[in-house]
Amino acid sequence: MAKKLSAIDAQKLVDQLAAKAAELATQASSDQREIESIALAAHTGCEKSRAKLETIRELRRAMDLTGIDAAIKEARRNVESAEAAEAAAAQKRIAAEARLIIDRIDSLFASADKHLTLALDALKAADGRIEELHRLGFAFPTAIQVRTNALFALQTYLMALPKYWWNELSAGGVRFQAPHERRSFQQFWAQMSASLGREIAQRLGESKQKEVA
Repeated sequence: MAKKLSAIDAQKLVDQLAAKAAELATQASSDQREIESIALAAHTGCEKSRAKLETIRELRRAMDLTGIDAAIKEARRNVESAEAAEAAAAQKRIAAEARLIIDRIDSLFASADKHLTLALDALKAADGRIEELHRLGFAFPTAIQVRTNALFALQTYLMALPKYWWNELSAGGVRFQAPHERRSFQQFWAQMSASLGREIAQRLGESKQKEVA
């Protein structure tokens, strides 16, 4: 069984055969002119011309241009076959790579669902704890203060989304945050928590105890 060639090697073979065919065609044309020049003499008794004519005819039979043309056609079919095989192999490689990428995307979106759900549950639970503070008589932070800062934090995170996602959100009214507005949930709550800590210390009389000490 013949070894299968790559598309490049198959094309090289076509080019080599085509060059050989061109060379033979040039030689055949030259021989034809010589045949015409000696044909009359060869057929009117000139043995030398007749011998030369026969030699040329033998050489032309040996050239076998028809065989070269057939070989070129087969070689071109080999090129097409090799190109088709290489294209199919490339598509298989691409498909296998795409499958790996899709599997990774599956896990990433699953992770996003999981962590966003946890984040939203945490935010709702934090809001509920702030309501508990209000019921205990702590006016700070107000619902408006928490909501405003929480929205700033949420929009700060949304700004990190891919640009075309953000464009859709901004078209829907989500505002781009100025540098001084950007914050995380922990950052804004750390300041509020510090103020609450001072108020709690005052209620417990801890600040006066520190002054006396």
